[in-house]
Amino acid sequence: MDNQPVIKAAIRNVVSKGIRDIRRDPNRSIRRLVDLGIQFGRGHYQQTFFSDAQSALKKRQSAYYELVTSLIRNVEPKTLETLGFNVGYMSWTQGAKTIRTYEKEHGVNVPWTILLDLNRPTAHPLDMNRLIDEGEKMGIYTYFLFVGKQTIDLDALLTAAEMHGSSAFFLLSADEETNNDLARSDALFRNTLLVPCGSQNALPAAGGLLSEKRRMFGLNCEYNEINVEAYLSDTFLQSVVQEGYPFLFLYPAHGCDPAVRAHVYDQIVAIRSRGRYPLFPVELVNDVQQVDHIISNESCMLVLSSDGSLVYPADTGTERFGTLSLAALIERAMPHVHHHR
Repeated sequence: MDNQPVIKAAIRNVVSKGIRDIRRDPNRSIRRLVDLGIQFGRGHYQQTFFSDAQSALKKRQSAYYELVTSLIRNVEPKTLETLGFNVGYMSWTQGAKTIRTYEKEHGVNVPWTILLDLNRPTAHPLDMNRLIDEGEKMGIYTYFLFVGKQTIDLDALLTAAEMHGSSAFFLLSADEETNNDLARSDALFRNTLLVPCGSQNALPAAGGLLSEKRRMFGLNCEYNEINVEAYLSDTFLQSVVQEGYPFLFLYPAHGCDPAVRAHVYDQIVAIRSRGRYPLFPVELVNDVQQVDHIISNESCMLVLSSDGSLVYPADTGTERFGTLSLAALIERAMPHVHHHR
C-alpha cells in the first residue's frame, strides 16, 4: 500500500500549523518548528540544515528570527508552504530516497537539481516538460533556470512549472527588463521563486513589485575577482536587507578563479553562521555541490544549455538532452558511484 499521500498530507498539515503558530508567537514557534524538523527529518541534509538552524537560534538576538517572521508576515501562506514542502520534502526527503535507490540500481550518481542556462539563442530549445517528467522519475524535484532576453518562449517555461506542482523552480533573471516582466507576470505559480538580478551598484526595483504581490523572491548577483569583496561587505549586505530581499544568490562569472570561489563560499558560510542579518545568502555552485555530496556522497552537478547540451560537466561530444533521454545523458556525463551508503 502506498502511504505517500498520507505522509505528504501530514507534513503539509504540520507546516501549515507551524506557519499559523509563528504568526502568534514567533520566537517560540520557530524553535519548535526547527525541533520538529530534527525529529522527523530523515535525510542527512535535513538533519544538518535543522541542526545548524537550531544552533543559530540559540542566540536570542539572532537575525534569523526576524527573517522567518518577515517571510511569514509578508509571503502568501500557500506559496510559503508549497515552496518549503517541494524543496524540503519532495527534493531533500522523497527525492533523495529515489535518487539513492536509482544510484544503487544503476551505479551512476544523480544530481539533486538541474541548472539550466536558458538565456542562449537556439534553434532547438529543449523540451522542458519532458525534462521535468524524466527528472521527477529519478528523484529530481528542484530546478534553477537562468532566463533573460534571449530565452525562447518564457511563457512556456512558466506553464511547465505550473504543470509540475510537486517541483520547485528558481528563476534567476539576467537583466532589468526580464526582472520587471516576470515580477509583473500573473503566470508565476506558487512553486516558483523569482530571483531578479542586481549588482553592487544598483538593486532591482522588482523586489517592490514582488513584495506587493506577497511572493517569495531573492536577489542574484554574478561575482568575479574584481567585485567579490563588494558583495561580501557589510555595506552591500545591509543594502540587500533594506530593500527587502530575504535571499541572496551569488554565482561565479565564467572563468572565475577557483580560489576566489572557495573564498566566497567560506565567507558565505561564516555570514550564515554569525546570523547578523535577516538574510539567507547562498553561493550557488558550492551550495548545490554540497547538497549533491550529502545525498550522493560525491559531487555530481549538472548544467544544461538552452538546447539541452552539456555546460557542466564539460561537453565531451554532441550528446544532448532531447537526442538522449535524461537517464542516458546522466549515464554518460555523471561520475559513477564509488561509495555506497
